Amino acid sequence: MNIGRIAVVTGSARGIGAQVARDLTAAGYTVIVSDRDAAAAEATAAEIGAHGYALDVTDAAAVAAFVERVESEHGPIAVWVNNAGIMPTGPFLQQEAAEAEAILAVNLGGVLTCTRAVLPGMVARGRGTIVQIASATATKPIAGLAVYSGSKGAVLSFSRALRRELRGTGVHVAAVLPYLADTALGASLPAQRFFRQVTPSEVSAGVMRAIRHRRGIQYVPGILRWGPWFLDALPQGLADRIDDFLGTDGIGLGGDPEVRGAYRREALGESERP
Repeated sequence: MNIGRIAVVTGSARGIGAQVARDLTAAGYTVIVSDRDAAAAEATAAEIGAHGYALDVTDAAAVAAFVERVESEHGPIAVWVNNAGIMPTGPFLQQEAAEAEAILAVNLGGVLTCTRAVLPGMVARGRGTIVQIASATATKPIAGLAVYSGSKGAVLSFSRALRRELRGTGVHVAAVLPYLADTALGASLPAQRFFRQVTPSEVSAGVMRAIRHRRGIQYVPGILRWGPWFLDALPQGLADRIDDFLGTDGIGLGGDPEVRGAYRREALGESERP
């Protein structure tokens, strides 16, 4: 039993989560790959030398049972990375209420549920790290991602408040805010002018820095930390013109309709996961 080195990553069968699981394994952690797709979780775990489990972060009873099982079979959880998330895109008025509710249930509700389940043990032991994968849209919301931006903004605010609550307990809470990622979540979406999609490896490096150096907020890339401050200081009209020049609206309102439709159906559980 690798006491003190157990790490759980939610939504980690693919993309950013899989890379975080891979990097944590390389760093010497016993890693639990968890995903609603049990087969994919097990396959990724086998590939990187980890353990794969099914987990639906929106099911509070399942999450509580999962934490109990992991700690019973492997030992106390030292690191928990809330990575599971979905990002359907498009205008708010074209988004059905059920879709908006699903985004909030996974992106925010899942974070709250998982944190509530794992945190008591960490506090009792006087050590632990919880990392939330938020988004740069948490501080720079964009068109076509109104509900998604709101969910990630809430995750960031929750994380910052919880970090202060937990000072002196030995438990650290961090948030990683990546730009548009080169994963299925960002498939076919155009980056802004002068920008590019970030890779899972770059996001994972931010997670590892947050864990190793106990940093509260990590933007990926780091230069993004200045964007919201700069734009918020400008008159609204000028900030809008800068967004227009950069092509910011193309992220949430653009992309190939067929690709985005396929992602949406998968994210919302409307089709078989490949």
